[in-house]
Amino acid sequence: YYAHTAEDEHGRRLKDQSHWQLLKDHLQAVSELAKGFGSFLGPELENEAELAGLLHDLGKYRTEFQAYLRGERGSSADTQHAVFGAAWAFDRAASENKLAGMAFAVAGHHAGLHDLADLQELVRSPKLRPLETASGVLPLLKSEVQASPGKALASLSDPPSPPPYVRDALATDFYSRLLFACVVDADRLDTATWPAKPAPEQLLQAERLLASVLAERQQKNIANPDSPLKTLRNRVFDTCLARADRAQGFFSLTVPTGGGKTLASMAFALAHAKAHGLRRVIVVIPYLSIIEQNAAEYRRILGEDVVLENHSGVRPAEDRSEEEKSRLELISENWDAPVIVTTSVQFLESLFAASPSRCRKLHRIPRSVVIFDEVQTLPAHLLAPSFSVFRELQKNYGVSFVFCSATQPAFRRGGSLPADFFAPNELQEIAPDPPELFQQLRRVDYHMPSDGEAMDWPALAERLSTEPQVLCVVNLTRHAKELWEELGRRTGTQEPIHLSAALCPQHRLDLIKDIRRRLNPENHENCRVISTQLIEAGVDVDFPVVWRALGPLDSIVQVAGRCNREGRLAAGQMHVFRPADNKLPGDLYETATGHTNKTLQSLGDATSRLATDPALFADYFQQLYSDLNLDYARKRNGRKESTIQEDRAQLRFREVARKARVIQDEGTPVIIARDSHGKPYAAPFVEEIRSRDPDSDQPRFTRDDLRRLQGFMVNVRARNFATLQSLHAIKELLPNLELYVLDAGYYHPDLGLVIEDRPLDEFLA
Repeated sequence: YYAHTAEDEHGRRLKDQSHWQLLKDHLQAVSELAKGFGSFLGPELENEAELAGLLHDLGKYRTEFQAYLRGERGSSADTQHAVFGAAWAFDRAASENKLAGMAFAVAGHHAGLHDLADLQELVRSPKLRPLETASGVLPLLKSEVQASPGKALASLSDPPSPPPYVRDALATDFYSRLLFACVVDADRLDTATWPAKPAPEQLLQAERLLASVLAERQQKNIANPDSPLKTLRNRVFDTCLARADRAQGFFSLTVPTGGGKTLASMAFALAHAKAHGLRRVIVVIPYLSIIEQNAAEYRRILGEDVVLENHSGVRPAEDRSEEEKSRLELISENWDAPVIVTTSVQFLESLFAASPSRCRKLHRIPRSVVIFDEVQTLPAHLLAPSFSVFRELQKNYGVSFVFCSATQPAFRRGGSLPADFFAPNELQEIAPDPPELFQQLRRVDYHMPSDGEAMDWPALAERLSTEPQVLCVVNLTRHAKELWEELGRRTGTQEPIHLSAALCPQHRLDLIKDIRRRLNPENHENCRVISTQLIEAGVDVDFPVVWRALGPLDSIVQVAGRCNREGRLAAGQMHVFRPADNKLPGDLYETATGHTNKTLQSLGDATSRLATDPALFADYFQQLYSDLNLDYARKRNGRKESTIQEDRAQLRFREVARKARVIQDEGTPVIIARDSHGKPYAAPFVEEIRSRDPDSDQPRFTRDDLRRLQGFMVNVRARNFATLQSLHAIKELLPNLELYVLDAGYYHPDLGLVIEDRPLDEFLA
């Protein structure tokens, strides 16, 4: 009996069965791997994961499936294989009044997690008779794996029970997801690496890494002996370190921008992990932020092999049949590193997704420290379900959370706000005296627009052109492009710099390095930058003058953190303006901007409170959250839909996945090989991958390749992706891989990906 065939470079089945993987070998390997993943999650989950690994491909003992592998029949309902082990697990759970978490994990290891009603229908299918068939092939499984290590075989007679803390539906939802992640990751790893074994997991060496962070702090002190911020940053750092031995729980780090949150939060996390024997640090950065900067900084300090940067939106198609599996799915990200730097999109979709490729990394989160950088950017429509899962992770799976921000939101329960928000004193502050820090770090003067005042792009460009060094942040990518062009007409050869999500990560990182070089006091070159919100959080730049289009209050204050950041001036100048084109990104953004207007009006001339009073933001967010729906709730066909929490309680996994999206149209990433002027980006990697010998025993594309390429990708919305396809502007990287390389003519050297309204002078041959 075989588990998998082997394929040639064109995806065609090799008939020589000596290259095929035996089913007994695959089942034992997956069972052992899944058990190892579950061992960090408790003995009950470890035992269930081990048994689920043994059962996941039970249906491959059927003659119909073996005939399918030999190419004697096509894929059909008769060649399904996941349902049989699931039916056995579901029946055992029902007969002993136990939870059916294992049934969800086994049934969904290809097709994704099913809703409970669909799973019940599947395991009771009169056509497939899955329970009857499972009983018929179980003797084959037992005879083949009786030498299997561990307790899995014995568990067929006495199935393990879930842990005692899995008492309600929400706990069952999350427990089932963790079990699912263990099985999926084990299955994909064994399939992708066979006949070799997967590399062992790298352990977090917290003490060694903490020593590197301490050395970095010392180097910064030596390099900036006269910095007016040195004493304050050292105080923040030392206090975080001193408070790291507190019991696991929820922590806040409330420090003004420029106060050293990035290094201090990592010092706390590593010291906390050392104190409690935790196995991973996960840094979650806003999806609109530039995470490449923080990831590069952590890699420099901690080591290239320690830090994994994961922001790629690459994912395999979700409409495959049960028997189909792409190379892309086998190598999808699984967070097998001690320090993960990722985005809100990646982290939250791991908690709520149903697809195997998105969920497989979920089992890496327990026994970790999770740092939310700029926590105020968490999507409001997912706050209720997110905090429910955060509580589950903290209480039952050994996770500590650190919420970092200069504009700390009010996650206080009460009124219409969720019960999973915090009670008084539950969120422990690890910064020293935040109000005093804000007073000490006041570095800007705010200038607000008068009532009814609005600026069009020509008027704003005229003002910006008079400043040799200035940053202007607008609300839309279209606005950034229009203002960049308008300012460029005024500055001539001194072209402004454009930053937006239309640029690939490596391009943005290169530009930020150039911006820093220009702003360096020793160089003091002209530096005018037009950017979208992505520069607001976590980007270490220091402008004397900053302009910001009216938007959410926290965005305004975050941008002010890029002004006089190092305190070299008596005061930086922060200007807020109303664009004549007042189009905003969405309903939530518009609501937040409305609350900002109210807050600014209430301040009157006391705008200095924006720089000195952290309580102002707690009040702002409290009012904002009271006006927002903090769980998904929309009308569909004229009827109000259920919330995510209601769907979780009913074990409707696919409904949860449909609703719990940070961005409704996440787009499809395309690889930028070169720009329209011939500058190479991913071109060397693309050429090297395409030139590999297809007949070699080594895989043509690996997870390491995917990780290398993510720095050269741009996400393209569905409509624009279809346009690129119709223009033949994208080509497959390799056959049957679902990764696409963009034609260089559509990547502008300054604006990035431009599909419509392209500057003719740049693109005409």
